[in-house]
This record gives sequence, C-alpha cells and structure tokens, in this order.
Amino acid sequence: PIGIKEVWVKGNQCKTRLTTAQLVQTFLFNTQLNKATITKDIGQSHFLQTVNYPPVSKNSIVSQEEIATDSAINILGYRCKALQLKWSDGSTYDILYTDSLNLTVNQFELGFKNIPGLVLSYTITSAKGMRIKYQATQLDLSPLSLSLFAINSELYQAIDEK
Repeated sequence: PIGIKEVWVKGNQCKTRLTTAQLVQTFLFNTQLNKATITKDIGQSHFLQTVNYPPVSKNSIVSQEEIATDSAINILGYRCKALQLKWSDGSTYDILYTDSLNLTVNQFELGFKNIPGLVLSYTITSAKGMRIKYQATQLDLSPLSLSLFAINSELYQAIDEK
C-alpha cells in the first residue's frame, strides 16, 4: 500500500489522516461550520491551512447509480452494496458501503455526503485511468474523546488560502 487512511467521527466532527512515507496529512471539519482545517507534516516541516468546506472549486457529481452485484460483498463482516459516482472532471468513484451502520458524519470524502450508509471501500479512477483504492481493514465503534479533534496550532506554520 501507498499509505494508511484513518477516519474518526464524533457528533458533528470528522478527522481524516493520510499517512505515507513522505507525508502525514490531516483533514478536520465540523458539519456545523463552513470551513475545514488541513495539517501537513513533511519531515520536520509542519503546515496548517484553513479552507472553506465544501471547497467551491471542487468538481460536481454528474451521476450516482446503484450497481447490481451478482454475489454478496462482505467487508469486515458487513454486507455491502455497490454504487458508482461519476464526476464532472471525468473521474469515477466505485464505492462499497453498508447500510447496516450509519455515522453522524459520513462525508469524510467529498462524494460521500449522500451515501446511505458507511463507505467501507472505494476506488477512485481518474479521467486518465489512474486508480487508487481504499478499503477498511479495521472498524472500531468505541467512543472517542473530543481532544482527538483539537489542533495545537502553535506547532504549525500557517499557509494562506489563495
């Protein structure tokens, strides 16, 4: 794998962290606010950026369609349904989700806002055919502390939004 993506949800808050060999990027947002905070740790450099959420520059969904599957798809013991999103930039998201679990915040990825359950796997295919696949390998439904969503902004250099 290229890296590990972790997602935490509590109430209206969501935190997503992508960890690769070169970068740790964290995306935090609260559905009651219109902005998100992104932190990037690259070696000894630490950056913080606040952006409007959802970003107005993002592509829009062209279509959302359920995909019939001829066999049961199970991820982590949950039966999943398939769905495909097509985007205005020509990319597609092939999504596997379970409607057995619903989170208070499910839009940890741009297109997941209208998915009727918890996404456990998705593959992004760009218009040029490059594919990136994410799949849940662990699911922990234990309660979370609100401190998990706090950022010590003194540790980061602020980047202005352009």
